[in-house]
Amino acid sequence: MSISSTEVYIVPETPIIDPGDKLTINIFAEIDKAISTSIYSYRGLIAQIDLKPGIGEYSVEIYAPRIPGLYELVLKSGSLVLDRVKFRVVDVFDTTKRYLAIVWHHHQAPNYLPSGVYHTLWAFTHVYSDELAPYSKGPYYHHAVVLNKHREYKCTYNLSPSLLAQWIDLIENGIRYTNGSISRDSPQAEIVRETLRLYREATSREQIDVLTSMYAHSIAGYLIDYLGAEDIVREEVERGVEVTKKVLGVEPRGVWTPEMAFHMKLIDIYSELGLEYTVLDDKCHLEKSTGSRGSHLEPYIVKGEKRSLIVFFRDHEISNIIGFKNNFKGEPHALRSAYDLVLRIINKTLSGGVLVLALDGENWMIFSQRPPLTAFFYEKLVSYLEKCQKHGYLELSTLRDLVRKVAVRRSLNYIPTESWLCGFTKWHGDVKDHGVYWERVKRVYSALREYELKHGKNEVSVKARWALWHALDSDYWWAEFWNPSVIDTWLKTAETLLEPAMLKTPQK
Repeated sequence: MSISSTEVYIVPETPIIDPGDKLTINIFAEIDKAISTSIYSYRGLIAQIDLKPGIGEYSVEIYAPRIPGLYELVLKSGSLVLDRVKFRVVDVFDTTKRYLAIVWHHHQAPNYLPSGVYHTLWAFTHVYSDELAPYSKGPYYHHAVVLNKHREYKCTYNLSPSLLAQWIDLIENGIRYTNGSISRDSPQAEIVRETLRLYREATSREQIDVLTSMYAHSIAGYLIDYLGAEDIVREEVERGVEVTKKVLGVEPRGVWTPEMAFHMKLIDIYSELGLEYTVLDDKCHLEKSTGSRGSHLEPYIVKGEKRSLIVFFRDHEISNIIGFKNNFKGEPHALRSAYDLVLRIINKTLSGGVLVLALDGENWMIFSQRPPLTAFFYEKLVSYLEKCQKHGYLELSTLRDLVRKVAVRRSLNYIPTESWLCGFTKWHGDVKDHGVYWERVKRVYSALREYELKHGKNEVSVKARWALWHALDSDYWWAEFWNPSVIDTWLKTAETLLEPAMLKTPQK
C-alpha cells in the first residue's frame, strides 16, 4: 500500500497452503523513515517487524491455520493499516479438477506496402528492442524465454500468420523499410531467428498449443455481416493454416478469431478447414447466447448450419486485469499484483472447471506506463502458477489438452455477432472517415465479385484479393491507430487491378 512517501507490501510466498504448514511472509518496503510494524491475523498479533529507512525486504514465518478457508493478514503501524493480504488454506483431501488455460494473442498487421517495403517495424522491434530492459528485450522474445525457463508452464499462443510471415521474411531474405534495411545476417535477424526457434521447440514438446488465424488481423464476423465476404474470410483462414503449418511444423487444431469478431457462419468455415475450437468472450458472447447455457468455466459445442465448433469463453474480468491494470510502481507492486491475480484465479476456480484467460500477448506490456515491470510481473505470475500446480490445486493446460481431457456437456445454438468490445464502433464509427472508407471497401469487393463472374478467378483477381486482405487488417481501422494512408495504398492497388469493373460500380 502506498501512503505518502511510504510504499509497503505484504506478500506471502504462495497464495495457497496446506493446513498447519509453515508459510513465509515477505514485507517489501520503500520508506523515508523508520517504522515499527505489526502483523495481525484472525488470532491477533503474530509478529512485529521494524522497517528501516530506504528500500528493504523482510520476512517472517508463521504456521497456517488448520481449518481450510480464506484468511487475511493485516500489516499495521500503530493504528494505521499499511497493507492487507489474503491467502487460502486448502483441503488436502480435495480432488476437484481445476484447469487454467492462458491464451496469448501475438499479432502484427502485415506492415509492408505492395512494393514489399515495410512502413513500420513492430513485428521485429517487439522482438529485438530493449523495450523491457533490464529484464528482457521485446515482449515476443520475453514470452519465448519464459517458456524456455519454465518448462512446467503450459499455455496457448496465437502466433498470427502475418506476424510469422514477417519473421520469416527477415530471417530468410532480409527486409527493406522506409529509411533503410535489415539484412538476414544482422544481429536483429539473429534474435528473431532465436525467438522463433524457442517457439518451435515449445510447440514440439507440447508445452504450448498454437492457434492459427486469418492471414491478416481482420474482423471476420463483421466482414461477413457487413460485406457478406465469407469467401475473403475463408481464403484468409486457409492461408493462415498453411503459414502456421509451414513455419511451426504443426497441424493447427484451434483458431484465434481476431478481435473475437464472431459470426455464426465462421463455424462451418473453421470446421471445414479442420479447425475444432476457438476462444470468445464470456460477457460479449456467452451472456448473449442461446442454448444450454451454464457458466464460462466449461467448454461448449456450438452448432452451425452443417458442422459444429468447440468454444471456450474467456474470463473477461481477469483477462482485462492483466491487459489494462498493469501500471506497476516498482518491483514490489508488480510482485504483489501477480500474487493478487493468482489468488483471484484460485478463488474463481474453487468449484472446479476450466478457467480461460485470453488477451494480447504484447500490447499489455508495451502500452504499460512502465513496460519493463510487466516483464517482471509476468515471470512472477508464472512462478506463482507453477507453485499452485505443484501443490496439486490446478493444472496448467493448453486448449488442445482440454479438448482431449474435458468432456463437453453443453451446447449452444446461437452466439451473437460481436467483438470482445461487444460491438464494432472501434473499427466503424468512432472515426469520422470510417464510413467513407467502408463504402469504398464495399465498391472494391463488389467489383471483385463482378470481375470474377466475368473472367473467373485468375491472376488479376488473386492479386486484388491479396490487396484487399491487407486493406482490411483491423489494426489499421482501430480508432486510436487509424491509418487511412496504408488502407488507401492497398485499396488503390485493388482498384487499379479491377479498373474496368470499378467503372461499373456506382459510388454512393
